[in-house]
Amino acid sequence: MKLPNYDNEHLIFGLFFMLSNKLQVLGDSFYEEITVKQWFVLVVIDTFKEEYPSLSDVAEMVGSSHQNVKQIVNKLTDKGYLQIVRDENDKRRSLIKMTDKCEKLQRDYKEKENEFMTNLFKGTKDEDLKNVVEVFLRLSDNIEEMKNE
Repeated sequence: MKLPNYDNEHLIFGLFFMLSNKLQVLGDSFYEEITVKQWFVLVVIDTFKEEYPSLSDVAEMVGSSHQNVKQIVNKLTDKGYLQIVRDENDKRRSLIKMTDKCEKLQRDYKEKENEFMTNLFKGTKDEDLKNVVEVFLRLSDNIEEMKNE
C-alpha cells in the first residue's frame, strides 16, 4: 500500500477510517445472522457478565449515541438474541439480557472468530500489539478530554 506524504498523525487518523470501513465490509460478510455492528454490541453486553447492563451502559462502552445503540439492540431483540428486562431494584430501569439463542451464536462462531483474529493479526508481534493498545487508550482519553472542553 502506497501511503500519501503526510505526517504520522494525519496518516493514523485516515487509517482509522479506512480500516473501519474495510473491517465493516469484512465483518458484515462474516456472520450470516448479524452485522458487525450488532456483533460489537453483543461483545460489549457480554463484558458485563455478572449483571445486565442498561442501554446507557452499552452506549457509553460502544462509543455511540443512545439512539444508535437502541436501534441495534431493538434489531437484536427482534431477532431473538437479546431480551429487555426490568431492573429488580429500580422498576423504571430497563436492562439488556442475552438469550440462549445469543449464547448459541457465540458458541457456533467461536472457532471461526479465533481463526479470523489469528489471520487479522498475523505477523504482528505481541509487543507491537501492546503498544497499539496503549496508544488507542491514550487517544480515547484525549477524545474524552476534547469532548469536555
